[in-house]
Amino acid sequence: MMKPWGILLQDDSIYRPLGACGSAVGVTLKQAAWALMFLALYLAVLTGGVLAVGLTGLVNFNPESVILLILCGATAAAMLALYIHLIRRNGLSLGTLGFRRFRPRMLHLLWQIPSAIVIAACLQGLFLGALTNLGIDSSSAGSSNDTLARIADLPMPFVVLGFLIVAVLTPLWEEVLFRGAFLSGLSRRFRPFVAVVLSAALFAACHLVLLTFAYLFALGIALALVHRFHQNLWAPVLLHAVNNALVLKVVLTAA
Repeated sequence: MMKPWGILLQDDSIYRPLGACGSAVGVTLKQAAWALMFLALYLAVLTGGVLAVGLTGLVNFNPESVILLILCGATAAAMLALYIHLIRRNGLSLGTLGFRRFRPRMLHLLWQIPSAIVIAACLQGLFLGALTNLGIDSSSAGSSNDTLARIADLPMPFVVLGFLIVAVLTPLWEEVLFRGAFLSGLSRRFRPFVAVVLSAALFAACHLVLLTFAYLFALGIALALVHRFHQNLWAPVLLHAVNNALVLKVVLTAA
């Protein structure tokens, strides 16, 4: 009988048991590190190509089209890098990465998701307040959001495309990398608490936005915890997707 979660969740053979730390067995820290290295390489090549085309004048980009092009290109490059250098290279399955069937336990996400976002926002506010008290200018904390807001000036189909990338595809590949791979690899070498903290710190650091580090770190902790709680990578994917959708909605509404 056809199962309700789509083709990817029909074959029982793709699911494998989770380890004692709540992460899928079979993904090592070395595999995760190699995948991240190639992902960064792909993104560097993409960025260099866009800059080269823009500087040579072959294509006249406006700021809005550049942002959308980089979003689309970066997402495609990241997903391709993870497929080639993490999944196919190591013969990983969806179960190895942590994707499992939805269970009634997933209903806990109804309170876990809003709680995680509120707590992360509060910690970010305290962080920015502490920086201000130390005499550090935190006024540029929303500069990356201001850049993303330029998407609102594009035609509606492109706005929808940008929303799809930010709220659906980005959470999917980031969770495969940071929770499906790195949290699993770190859990092989460290105690659960240390693995969660290190995976969250790596997640926040890779976004390269220092002033939002507190929010991203707190969100990374929450993403790792819901993954361990549910033993299902769909849980952090859903939390991540809701967070990104809310952030983008606020940014586009304020634009």
